[in-house]
Amino acid sequence: MAKILVTENVHEIGPATLRNAGHKVIMADRNMDIVIKEIVDADAILTRILELPASLLENAKNLKHISKHGVGVDNIPLDYCREHGIAVTIAPGANSQSVAEHALSLMLALAKNLKRVSNAYQKIGFAAKNSDPGMEIDGKTVGVIGCGRIGSRMARMCVGLGMRVLVYDPYVDQIPPGAEKISRCDELFQQADVVTLHCLLSSETQHFVSARELSLMKPTAILINCARGPVVDEPALIEALQKGRIAGAGLDVTAHEPCEANSPLFQMENVILTPHYAPTTREASYKVSQIAAQNILDILNGKKPEGLLE
Repeated sequence: MAKILVTENVHEIGPATLRNAGHKVIMADRNMDIVIKEIVDADAILTRILELPASLLENAKNLKHISKHGVGVDNIPLDYCREHGIAVTIAPGANSQSVAEHALSLMLALAKNLKRVSNAYQKIGFAAKNSDPGMEIDGKTVGVIGCGRIGSRMARMCVGLGMRVLVYDPYVDQIPPGAEKISRCDELFQQADVVTLHCLLSSETQHFVSARELSLMKPTAILINCARGPVVDEPALIEALQKGRIAGAGLDVTAHEPCEANSPLFQMENVILTPHYAPTTREASYKVSQIAAQNILDILNGKKPEGLLE
């Protein structure tokens, strides 16, 4: 019997799968007191976005495996894990459709001014119908940065909506039919009516969208970020929004999570902010939890799991 620490709440299919296999499962629900206590003799960790610094993992003397509930591993010290023989796995593809649909929803909601008009309806009644007009998506240009499992889905959906789709990703050769690969990211920022981010967070993409890139965007353009918060220079984004340099932003991620309650992002009607909610659908929650749990069982049973990072 192995001891498995689950750092945050996940769909019950994952913990149930592990318990049914005869293992002990500890649910921490982001309680760091529980994490610190239980990690000492844990054989495996199933985690979502909780930070697992090397200083914490040093106390985990039995740890053989960290199973990521999702695909982004910026909360896991990969170098430390490699040095100490700790396997790291992800759940590839399980929440890709959910995240792409969320990005699309943010884009459409901002294009149609839904937050602003809905709030105005409550305050001034039916006169809210005379609020600033929205924007039709058909015929507009969307720039997709990062064309992996999520970005490619977003690109396909935007093609289906009649949009011109520009893709920037120097690490892929094939892009969805109907999209155009672009080699200079500056051109994407200059031409796009919507810029949507779907790249991994790395030293290369930290603050990939800074004041410079924001200055290249049209004043009518929208920025969508369903990747990772630090991909965007958040103070620069706030300034751009406050000064009307861009029209709006849809953010499922922020520089710090949870986002501070007094953040200006919560105060602006041209910003829709959700709490890393994009993967949270019934379908995706089930699939990701199931894959993350099966990865643990595979490692414990000496099998090569899905999504093993080399």
